[in-house]
Amino acid sequence: MSLLLERALFVVAPQDSGKSTTLRSLFQDRRFGTKGVPPSSADQKRLPEIYHLSNERRLYLRLTSPHEYGESPKEFIEKTKEKMGSGRWCFAGPFQPDAFRNMPDVVASVKAFILAFQPERLRVAFLSPNRHGQEVDAFLPPRDLRQELLSIDGVEVLCMDGRERGKNGLLLADFFDFT
Repeated sequence: MSLLLERALFVVAPQDSGKSTTLRSLFQDRRFGTKGVPPSSADQKRLPEIYHLSNERRLYLRLTSPHEYGESPKEFIEKTKEKMGSGRWCFAGPFQPDAFRNMPDVVASVKAFILAFQPERLRVAFLSPNRHGQEVDAFLPPRDLRQELLSIDGVEVLCMDGRERGKNGLLLADFFDFT
């Protein structure tokens, strides 16, 4: 069986704005095996990357952006394909809005991801305002990142308030509910 990527979710905000904390809040959903309690990043415990959403569907959860790892788009895509292998998959991970190290900005990164995986659905969730109170319009002025992303076929965009930790987990987890 080949790789089928059904859904991909990217949480987007500048560096140190709460992306991985927001992704950890997915664990408010009991399907992820933590009884609805997100693991704290203070635990210094490395979380598993692979979660079973059903008998035939898995989620690859990545908490560090390829921007922070210094990966190129090619390296990020190859690593992601390697982690998923074959079967039915979903993906969740962070992106930064601007180009950093070897990765391009979020618009070019999303385009590269779509070209490589052709997901059935792809959602970009901006932390806006983020934990510092910064709105999406301030991420890369004067660009309208929401409009640029919405112009890509199949891309959904939302903004969620990231000022308080642990408030958006179920909103994100619902994207991976196939019932």
